[in-house]
This record gives sequence, structure tokens and C-alpha cells, in this order.
Amino acid sequence: MALYYIHPVPIQPPQPKMWSIPSPVVALPRTHSLKQVNDIPLTRALLKRVLNDFSERLYRSFRRQVRLVVHGGAVMVLHPSFTHRESTQDVDYIHRAFAAEYRALGFTDAEERLRSCIAETAAMFNLGADWINDHADVALPMALECVPIRPLTVISVAYLNKIQQ
Repeated sequence: MALYYIHPVPIQPPQPKMWSIPSPVVALPRTHSLKQVNDIPLTRALLKRVLNDFSERLYRSFRRQVRLVVHGGAVMVLHPSFTHRESTQDVDYIHRAFAAEYRALGFTDAEERLRSCIAETAAMFNLGADWINDHADVALPMALECVPIRPLTVISVAYLNKIQQ
């Protein structure tokens, strides 16, 4: 598992889309619609199954490995050193970084592909449409690029060990 440092860019006014309210229901083929909010606790075991399914769908859609920067409760549930958190309601990811990276790679429809994979995985596991979302983007520093750095893993584990003592 790698942690990512969010490389700040000059502050820009937020895009109107960032502040918009997410669409209430994602429509799926065969007239199946998703509940708006996920109410199923994502435990480590379930989260691994869900993310595995999601990863396979992303790979089929993009025909390549896709990188999403994930943060928040899901990281705490999945990290082997963080045993105090049993589940989360959602997976937070940084949408701005994803959109910028895949636009630069020539994927003009990357966001639609991502939303489709999110909805298909939600339908597969009966999750809410927001099981993975970018709602926290509005609270994060304005960044378009994420740079992996490994020492944060060591620092975060050492900090966790210190506060658990």
C-alpha cells in the first residue's frame, strides 16, 4: 500500500461542479436504480471484495490499470496496522487528480467510465450510489497531482503505535 502526498498547486477558485450536490440516483441498464446513500457497513473483508470487483471493472473499461487516490475511513479499515476501525460507510477518493490524469492521457470520457464502474459495482453488492465518492474534495487543498512517498507509511504507523500506548 502506498500513501500519496498531495502536491499543492496555486490556489484557484473552486469549480462550480465541486460544490454541486451529487445526483440522487444513478440509473443502470435494465431499469435498475441505486439507493442514494450506502447503508451497508464496509468491513475489511467486504471492502476487499468490493474493491476487487471495482478494479476488474475499471481494467475492462480503461484497458489499463487505473489509479485512484483513496483517503479517509476506508484506508483505516484496510491498513493492517489500524485495527481500531472495523468498517466504513464509504470510500473517499480525490476526483480532481483522477480527472486531470486521465484527460492528459487522452481519455475524454474517463469520468463517465468511472461513474459506470462505480454504479455497476454498487448494483452487484447492493450498495448505495455514494459507496465511493469525492465529497471530501471540497475540503482538501486544491491539487491536481499526487506524488507517492513511502516514508509517510513508517511515520503514520509509528504515530499510531505511540497513541495506542
